[in-house]
Amino acid sequence: MLEVLGFTKEQAWEQFGFLLIAFQYEVPPHAGLAYGLDRFGTLPVHADNIREVIAFPKVKDASGLMTEAPGTVDEKHLKELQIAVIPAEDEAE
Repeated sequence: MLEVLGFTKEQAWEQFGFLLIAFQYEVPPHAGLAYGLDRFGTLPVHADNIREVIAFPKVKDASGLMTEAPGTVDEKHLKELQIAVIPAEDEAE
């Protein structure tokens, strides 16, 4: 699918390597559909936070340890989406 979208093998591994490795062990049986069952999972265990019951939670700063997110964004993608990155004032000085 990534080839159809125009990714080279190197680009695919750079951006989606974690996912490609996971797919070597088969696609999840739910096919990527998210029903929110993890939220219901907090009820029987009286969890204070959803991160206590989901498999790959984001940490408090919203970074993903498994995916190394957030990552860098290619300049081409920013232009395509018409997004301008403006450095913070303390970074500009």
